Amino acid sequence: MCDSDARDVRREARLRQLGTRTPRCTECGERDPFALTLTPDGLCYECQALAAGKSWIEGQHPAGRPNHPATVPMPGNDHRVVDDHKNDWPRQTLRNPEGSPLLRAAACLRGWLDTLRLIVERTVGWIPPFLEQLDRWLTDQLGRGWWRQMPAVDI
Repeated sequence: MCDSDARDVRREARLRQLGTRTPRCTECGERDPFALTLTPDGLCYECQALAAGKSWIEGQHPAGRPNHPATVPMPGNDHRVVDDHKNDWPRQTLRNPEGSPLLRAAACLRGWLDTLRLIVERTVGWIPPFLEQLDRWLTDQLGRGWWRQMPAVDI
């Protein structure tokens, strides 16, 4: 099973736990199922932390605690989302029981790649589906080749 397949299985399990295919924090609107709590109030981790008088920023171990002691400040919701990606890492790399410097380096790179993935998905990941939906709508409204009706634009 490839990483995306395993993540899809985990996502489906999480949606079942949450009891909805369209989860959403009742306070801030967070939609990622890995960022939402299983409590009846329907809050995400950040809103739950704030309600409890705690910080919504947490220390995240990008390489996994066994590989590197460094933590970086990260919003609680993002922490849970990026940590789920660690489930796709080779077990030996994540745990690194012998302290291999090569596995430590691999974990550091994997952690950085997972963080970059999170940043890309959270900041611009919404744009492709938005553009695709807009294209369908414009096609429905104006017909196939709707862009030919626009003034010329170099793209």
